[in-house]
Amino acid sequence: MAGASVPIRPFFLLLLLLLASISAVSSSDGSGPLLRVLSDLGLTTRGLDHPCRHPGVTCEAGGAAVRVSLPSHRLTGSLSAAVGNLPSLRQLDLPDNGLAGSLPRELALCRALRVLDLRRNRISGYVPREISALPDLRVLDLSDNRLSGDLSFLALLPNLERLSLSNNLFSGRVPLSLSASKKLRFLDLSGNVGLFHGDLPSRPASRLALRRSLIPKRYVLAETTTPGNNNSTHAKNSTTSTPALAPSSSSKNSSSSGHHRHHSRKRLVRNWIVGFITGSITGILSGAVLSLLFRLLLNYIRGRYKNPGGPSIFSSKHIRSAEDLAFLEKDDGLAALEIIGRGGCGEVYKAQLPADPKKPDQPGTVIAIKKIIKHNPNGGEPTSDEESRQLDKWMRQIRSEIQTVGHIRHRNLLPLLAHMIRPDCHYLIYEYMKNGSLEGVLRQVRDGERELDWLTRYRVALGVAAGLEYLHVHHKPQIIHRDLKPANILLDDDMEARIADFGLAKEMPDANTHITASKVAGTLGYISPEYGQTLRFTAKCDIYSFGVILAVLVVGRMPSDNFFQDTDEISLVRWLRNVMNTGNPVSVAVDPKLLGNGYEEQMLLVLRIAIFCTMDDPKVRPDSKEVRTMLAQIQH
Repeated sequence: MAGASVPIRPFFLLLLLLLASISAVSSSDGSGPLLRVLSDLGLTTRGLDHPCRHPGVTCEAGGAAVRVSLPSHRLTGSLSAAVGNLPSLRQLDLPDNGLAGSLPRELALCRALRVLDLRRNRISGYVPREISALPDLRVLDLSDNRLSGDLSFLALLPNLERLSLSNNLFSGRVPLSLSASKKLRFLDLSGNVGLFHGDLPSRPASRLALRRSLIPKRYVLAETTTPGNNNSTHAKNSTTSTPALAPSSSSKNSSSSGHHRHHSRKRLVRNWIVGFITGSITGILSGAVLSLLFRLLLNYIRGRYKNPGGPSIFSSKHIRSAEDLAFLEKDDGLAALEIIGRGGCGEVYKAQLPADPKKPDQPGTVIAIKKIIKHNPNGGEPTSDEESRQLDKWMRQIRSEIQTVGHIRHRNLLPLLAHMIRPDCHYLIYEYMKNGSLEGVLRQVRDGERELDWLTRYRVALGVAAGLEYLHVHHKPQIIHRDLKPANILLDDDMEARIADFGLAKEMPDANTHITASKVAGTLGYISPEYGQTLRFTAKCDIYSFGVILAVLVVGRMPSDNFFQDTDEISLVRWLRNVMNTGNPVSVAVDPKLLGNGYEEQMLLVLRIAIFCTMDDPKVRPDSKEVRTMLAQIQH
């Protein structure tokens, strides 16, 4: 037996060597890590005998990946840490996709990397400092993402020629090492409101052009175009000129054909004039008829609902039947109720419905009744055009609120429970919000009557963002609130935010990019600049208003506060922009009642998101889904 074991041992050694060589061959070509990278990006790799055969992927003869170029492929995954196992990779080009997550530190292992282009994605987090160890990196484009942190990853990168970090959330000072870079030809840092404008590279005017960006004290370096383009364009156009026609044998008939064309042209002009006059007369008559019908419709609406019916109930969970609201049909049905608010349209009352007979131990639902008067405050029908217009405005707001919130349900939207029509008024019934409006709570905090810690304020901001995302993204058609402000954000028993008062809300058809209003509606201080100037409103107008609300939650002051009237900016938004460019914005911008709670960094991030939401250019502002995602990523 002992002698038989001698020849077996070399066999096992040979088998181990064979397995090791197979493993080395399979790992040397990088197919495993490359397959993992492509899969994590969101590509389907089934059916491929080798990942190097995928379109956009280039490999060397030995199978090592040297180029991955997948622009505009609708990728929704993330950049895998397995990219560090591709040491021969020279170009990683993934712009115009939907990549999320953060940048892996393993990128620094791609020592041959020359081009890293990840612009226009949804990548967030910090940029690893290890990237500065890439000696051959020439192009770095991370623009239009959600990256944050400082620019310490730019400490080295001696061969960098093109750098674009625009439209992110970077903060801190621009590294002085950029000014010493001899090869840098293009630099774009615009759209990062937290950056300090340190020394920037200076180059001859023939190679570089310097212009200011939208953010004060921010600069963009861009290459200038060569003057030879115009000449080349002219030369190109000159080659397409139409050649002259050679004389034909029919030239003898040119006189008669010209005479015929002359008469045809006269008939055409005469027919056009007759058609124009006929069309104008028809249009005027049609406009007059439509105007008359419209006025008749308005008169019908003003004298509407002479025979009012019962209430329209939208939530049987809170209101079981019309009998629960029978007390509102009496003339003195509101006489004994507590008034909890007043407005231009009427009063708001508090009432408690009868308890459920099946659950006698539980009290009935507490409701808020919004009474909107149909006739003018002096009684009787409107006596002037101004009163008629005001009445029409109130009625439009009623219909808008009923149509908007009557059938939508979301935890961060105040639901309309029921609607009742009376001969002289409308009743809109809502769930009662115990803690009132955010504006009222913030005023109580300012006066020292109550406290509102940072975690509660953050939860309110997150709730409003979730409600906006539902209105803008998930509800079809899209709903634009148009009057988002702390007074229209109510707080329930658990201090959960509920967006209320949809009287100015508008539904946005899917085919429309904007809606034009006849005049500005909303509240001063929360109205976006483009809406105030052009009367065109989009969902980005709501985003601007929400950015102001974020600033109010952190600063603790309303836009109408006298504090801002005494500043040079005379505006909360402009004041905050300037404060965020100072060396210590926390001590100046944050509500003193919140200082020392350990959440200064989180509050500073919320202020940066507020600046992002209140950018002057609506195209630069994030949408509601991106805002909610950015807020949710803030760790406490």
